Order: sequence, then structure tokens, then C-alpha cells
Amino acid sequence: MRKSVILAIIATLALQLHALDVNNTAGSLSSRITDLQVASLTIRGSMNAEDFYFIGNKLHQLKTIDLSQVTVEPCHSAQRHYWQQDFQAGELPAGAFADMKVTSVSLPASLKWIGKGAFAGCRSLTGVTLPASLDSIGDYAFAGCAALTSITLPASVIKVGQGAFMRCTALTTLKVEPSSRLRQIDATALMDCPALTTVKLGSAMQSVGERALAGTGVRQLDMTESASLKELGPWAMVLTPVTQAKLPNSVNTVGEGAFMYATALTDITLGGHVSQLSDYLLAGTSLEAIDLTGVSALGDYALYNNDRVSVVELPASTTWLGTRAMAGMTGMTAITSNAAEVPALGQDVWLGVNQSQIPLTVPNSAIAQYKEAEQWKEFMIADAGWLVGDVNLDGEVNIADVNAVVSIIQGNPADEGTLQRADVNEDGEINIADINLIINIIMTGSINMPARIDINDQLHLDNASLRPGEERTLSVTLDNARNYSAMQCDIILPAGLTLVETRTARTHSSETNDVDAATSRTVVYSSRKQSFNEDQPVITLTVRADDALASDSQIQLTNIVLADGNDAGWHAADCTANISNSTGINNLSANNDRLWIEGHTLCIDTQHAGTAQVTAINGVNRPFDLSAGINRIELETGFYVVIVNGKGHKIAIK
Repeated sequence: MRKSVILAIIATLALQLHALDVNNTAGSLSSRITDLQVASLTIRGSMNAEDFYFIGNKLHQLKTIDLSQVTVEPCHSAQRHYWQQDFQAGELPAGAFADMKVTSVSLPASLKWIGKGAFAGCRSLTGVTLPASLDSIGDYAFAGCAALTSITLPASVIKVGQGAFMRCTALTTLKVEPSSRLRQIDATALMDCPALTTVKLGSAMQSVGERALAGTGVRQLDMTESASLKELGPWAMVLTPVTQAKLPNSVNTVGEGAFMYATALTDITLGGHVSQLSDYLLAGTSLEAIDLTGVSALGDYALYNNDRVSVVELPASTTWLGTRAMAGMTGMTAITSNAAEVPALGQDVWLGVNQSQIPLTVPNSAIAQYKEAEQWKEFMIADAGWLVGDVNLDGEVNIADVNAVVSIIQGNPADEGTLQRADVNEDGEINIADINLIINIIMTGSINMPARIDINDQLHLDNASLRPGEERTLSVTLDNARNYSAMQCDIILPAGLTLVETRTARTHSSETNDVDAATSRTVVYSSRKQSFNEDQPVITLTVRADDALASDSQIQLTNIVLADGNDAGWHAADCTANISNSTGINNLSANNDRLWIEGHTLCIDTQHAGTAQVTAINGVNRPFDLSAGINRIELETGFYVVIVNGKGHKIAIK
């Protein structure tokens, strides 16, 4: 231990012995410093390019240098400088400290320009103080400064040159001071800075150059504060881990490949004035949706391999889709082109996409043209007046259309129009493949249910109580006056409850897909159009609880459609059930209420006396006293929400 202390003292003394404070006159530094082993240097007075040349070529042991009290004079005779001979006042010469071992530098307070490669290769440089007078940072000025961790650009800086901070592998943050005048970041300025996660460029920024941020660690690119930004250069964010990117509305040009193979990118806002997706712009990203509003052209490979995008809508302004612009978009389920004139195409625009399984919606006036156009005609294109999959022509694609196809497969007669609509994949046959396509449309499309309830018939779902980790199978039964053979609905689960499985009777088939984290969509149908058995559930849901399940949770069945034997779809009221993490008998019995409709009568069967709150669609609320047993309440025609024992029910009186 004593030996270590002695060695530290000796090292400190040695450093002090090699520390100099020099008062210099421009051009005379070489005559004022005789100790070339100096490690720490403070210079006052004036300097020019000759003095900087002397430091860079002779003071190889220099670690720290303080030039904050120096004035940089012009120099027109720096004959020994590699790159130039003439230097302006306030200019740090090109290559001034390149490849030196310096760790810390304080620059002159009046400095205007940092020259090309001034600190390039200074691998030990951890800190540099940039003066408030600085206008620009030259090309490759700090390239390869592997120990530099953060940079704050003074508000005075207007331009950052090409490769200025390239391969600063420890750099984590680049920020600008408030009221920044920074307008331009040139090509490769921050390229290959993998630790760089935070970039704030200020409100004056106008252009970001080619590959400027390529290979950085930026995950959230929010440039909306740069309201003057016009251009994001080619390959600007290529091969970065960016997940979300927001560009301001001022942007009108995003260069080719700007986000190419930024594989984590799921969301991007391009601004409102980008009229073209350039070549390779979003190739290989993980976008889940893309807004093409205002876009007139998609360049070659613009959306290549974006296999998570399910729905594509091309605006009326679209005129051109480049070669393989949407190749590999295998998750696509629907495409719309609002262009009245068929957009021209490059080669293999949808290579790898199963176009024959995907509905294409186009303006009615252009259906014939799209059906004749190469590549476009490979999609399923509906005739005017009906939707792809809308076999019964009721304006919706739902479970009733599955029944309509089943009827045709069974040999029931149908007119030519219905036969044409039932051949959803347009392969000349009507079979299970067409049923599967309709189910795919139901499962992957958005469901916008009409603002009506057609029937008093309704589904019922068991109330239940589960412990964390427990699974329970719940029955969905049908209270019906007419016969139905098919059903679809959305199942909305509360936090803390997971849908493990859905099952139905052997006479029927079912399919369930996730819509989002909380919602699953299920369809139930019979290949023989057999009606649901009154003694069996329409479907059963197996759910699992965890610690997040609240005591007052609910499962909701919504967007309910029931299909009858005549292939008509009927919209039923929502169904809810109380789900609790409590196991008390009192809680269970208190929630075992049943509601149904008899004409204009609301029937409520409850085990305990209480109060029902009945709210009409116009907002009028009326309380009704309930006694144990069946209670009947006369209501006028309309829609109501009924709350009994804290559970809400939506009903319709016809």
C-alpha cells in the first residue's frame, strides 16, 4: 500500500514537472517550448497555424491543453502544413491535433471554425469545450474520437461537416443549446456511433445528409421540433435500432433507403408533404401500418418485405409503383387503390404476395380497367356495388356470408350474381377455400357494426370467480326465438384474464384470432348449416386468471352477429359477465342475475332485492325497485342500458 502511494506521488510530481504555462506571440511557440515531453499546456496570447503545426508534430506526450485565453491569428505562410497554407483568423487548422494522445482540450473563446480532421483519431479525448463563438465544425473534425461521450453544440454553430463525429464509438448524446442556429448536418456526420441514443438538432435544422445517422443506436427519432427541416438524406437511418420515427410536416424529401433495414421500426410519421417514397426507403422494416396520404409514387423496393402491414390504402394521387415496391408483404389482407386511373407498375410489384387471396377495392368507374391491367388483375376485384366476401349482398362481410357459401356447396339454388360473389377467390369453383377467405376477411378486417340491434335474441355468458393461476371454462348460451346455425363476436377480456381456448360442439367449427391485446374475434359455423342445439352452449371459453384481475372485472361479448338458415345476418345486443378474483359464495350469488326481453317487457330474474337503473339512449335515467325472483318492467321502443348489482346490460325494445 505504501509503495502505491509513493508511486502516485511520484507520478503527480512528474506531471507537474511537465506542465507549462506559456505567454505566446503568433508564430513563435516553437522557440518558447524547449521541453518536448510536456504533458499539460496552457497558452495565452496569440497563435497561428505554425504554432498548431508545432504542437501536433512535436509535443507527443501532451494530455491536456488550455487555449481558452488564446486569439487565433491569420497565417499565410504555413508552408509545412499538409492540407493548406492560408488560414483565417479564428480558424483551428485542419489536422491540428490529429492522432494525438490528448484527453482534454479547451478551445479559444473567439474560435470560429474547426478545420478538417482537427481532432481526427484522438482516441483518448474525453472532453472538449466548444466556444460560444463557433460557426462550423469541419469534415471529420472529431472522427474516431473513441472516448468522447457527449457533445453539446453551442447555439452559434450553423453547420456540422461530413463525417465530423464519425466512429465516435462511446458517444451517447449530441444536443444543441437553446436558440440553436444549426441548419445543416452533412453526410456521415454521426455514422457508426453505436452508443448514440439521443439526438436533438434544434428548430433551425434544414437538412440531414446522406448516412448522417446510419449505424447509430438511436431508438426514438423525434424531429418534430425541427420545423424547418426539408430533407432527410439517403440512407440516413439505415441499419439502426430505431423503433419510432417522427418527421415534421416541413419535410418534402426523404432520400432513398433512409430507413432501410431498420428492422425494429414499427411506426413512422413522414409529415404531410412527402410525395414520393424513394427507392428502398422502408425496405425490411417492421411497420404495422403505413399512411400514404399525398404520395404519388412508390420507388423500387420502397416497402419491400414489410410483412406486418395488413391493410394498404393508396391515395387518389398515386401514379407509379416501382419494381418490387411491395414484394414480400405477405401479411397483406386487403388493398385499396383510390386512383381513378390505374397506376403504372414496375416489375414484380407484389412478388411473393398471394394476390388471388387478397381483395382489392378500386373506384367503381375504374373496375374494368384494373381487371384488365397486368399485375393488378391478380387481386380479387369486386364488381361495383358489392364488397369482396359480401355474398348475400347486405353491405357487410360477416358470418351470414359463410352460411350463404355453405348453402351453395350443399346444392341449394342461387342466382348468377350470388354465384359470382360466392366464388371469392375467382378460381371458377365454390368450395371451402371461399369459406376460408371470408373467414379471413372477418378475422383480419375492422368491424364497424351498424348502430342497430335487429333481434331480442341474445347470448348469455356465465359469471365466474377465479383465483390467480386458476383456469375456468365458461359457457356461452343462446336465448333465441328463431333458429341460428352460425355466430361471430368479439371477446373483450379484462386485465388479468387470458383466453386459453375456445371450443364448440362437434356439429360446428370455430376459429378464434387475436384482434389486439385485449380482444379476440371468434366465428362459429356448421358445414351443414345445422342449427345450434338448445341444450348445448354455442361456444365455451376457457380463461386463466392472474394477479392483475380486479374484483369488479367484466368480460364483454360485442359485435355479435347471428346467421339463420336463410343466410341473413342479425345483430344482437352486447353480452357481459362479471368476473371476480374473489371466491366468496355471496359474491357469486349476488351476481347471478338474468335479463331478457318479452315484447316491450324487460324481465329481470335476481336472487336478492335491490334496484335496477335503466338509462335510455337520450340519457333519461329511471330507478326500479327489484324483489327477489322475476321482475317485469314495461318499456317503450328504444335502446337502454340496465345496471343490476353493478353489472351493465345493453338491451333493445323493438
